[in-house]
Amino acid sequence: MSDPKPIIWMRPEKPARGPAPTHTREEIAAVAIKIADSEGLEAASVRNIARNLGAGTMTLYRYLPAKEDLWAVMIDEAAGFEPQEPTGDLRADLTVLARRRRQNFLRHPWLAPLLATRPVIGPNLLRGMERDLAVIGGCGLGIDDNIDVLNLVYSWVSGAVQAELTEQANAHRSGVDRHSWRMRMKPYLVSLLATGEFPYLSKMTAAAEIAEADEQFESGLAIILDGIEARYSADTGNG
Repeated sequence: MSDPKPIIWMRPEKPARGPAPTHTREEIAAVAIKIADSEGLEAASVRNIARNLGAGTMTLYRYLPAKEDLWAVMIDEAAGFEPQEPTGDLRADLTVLARRRRQNFLRHPWLAPLLATRPVIGPNLLRGMERDLAVIGGCGLGIDDNIDVLNLVYSWVSGAVQAELTEQANAHRSGVDRHSWRMRMKPYLVSLLATGEFPYLSKMTAAAEIAEADEQFESGLAIILDGIEARYSADTGNG
């Protein structure tokens, strides 16, 4: 079996021979991101990107010969890099980190699912991971706990955002919002709950209100941060 081709970040952007490239990877990624944000990831094809750039389709393959390469530069461009200095307050710093990550995923609805596919990791994404590890480390956690906390927050944000985006997509596709869907289901659910077989669901239904996405996210994040604080407050000196 032959060695795999080096990942895109190990290949020079400008070839040693031949004409200089007309476009940069960042320019191509920016166009691809704009298409994916508005039309979905599948719409960000080389053909569509080339048309928006005013370039030939085959020309773009010189820059990004494989879909893996295109996704790599899109992820790295969308990841961006915003500094965050640790304050020493673990809860406050994790809140900023989680909210920032959520907002970026909402700006780019394709990004969280794509990050779950073991993509090629680029320099901006690595800088973001280094920043986040430094933020938590600045609150006094050791590296093992640091990684555990970061993975927990990353997983929560990714799952919460993908559930939020799925609900938005369902509402857009069906024309039925969440409240209307619940109202349609209500007669059936009421008939089941009346049997007495679902006491906990009955309590939940009686107490439940339809929370907005922001409220749901903040509520779930608070529960996670409560647990993190309870576990690590003695170590970090915040409790």
